[in-house]
Amino acid sequence: MALKEMNETVYKIIGACMEVHRTLGPGYPVDFYRKALEVELGEKKLSFEAKKALQVMYKDVLVGTQEIDFLVNGGVVLVIRSQTALEDIEIQRVLRYLSLTDSPIGVLVNFGMVKIQYKRILPSRQPKEGRKDQYRPIGYREMGRTREGRPAI
Repeated sequence: MALKEMNETVYKIIGACMEVHRTLGPGYPVDFYRKALEVELGEKKLSFEAKKALQVMYKDVLVGTQEIDFLVNGGVVLVIRSQTALEDIEIQRVLRYLSLTDSPIGVLVNFGMVKIQYKRILPSRQPKEGRKDQYRPIGYREMGRTREGRPAI
C-alpha cells in the first residue's frame, strides 16, 4: 500500500469512527460500534474484513488464534474499544497485531468517552524475515510509536 493511499485510508477510517461516535454517542458495548462501523466503512467505499482471525505461532507450532476488529483495505489494522481510558497495553496489542498482519499502521479507537479518542500506531522498525507470523513471548515489550510522536512502550 502506497503512503498516500494509506494516509487516505486512515483519514477515512477516522472520519467513519467520528461519524459513528457522533451518531451513537459513548457508553455502548463494543459490538454496537463494530456493527455501526461495518455500515459506515461500507458507505465510505472501504474494503474490510471484520473480526479477522490471525494464527499465533510459537516455534512453528500453532498455539491459538487472535481476533482483530477490522483489517481495512488489506493493510490498516483497526482496533476499537469502549472503555474509560486507553491503556498502554492496548497500544502493545495493536503493535503485535501489526506484526501478525505485516501491516504498516494501526488505528486504535476508544468510543467509551464523551470525546472520541484515537491513536495512529506505527511500528518502530520493519519485522524481520521469517518472524511475520510469530507471536512474541509473554512479557516481550513491542516497540513502536504513536503518530503523535510519543513512544509506545
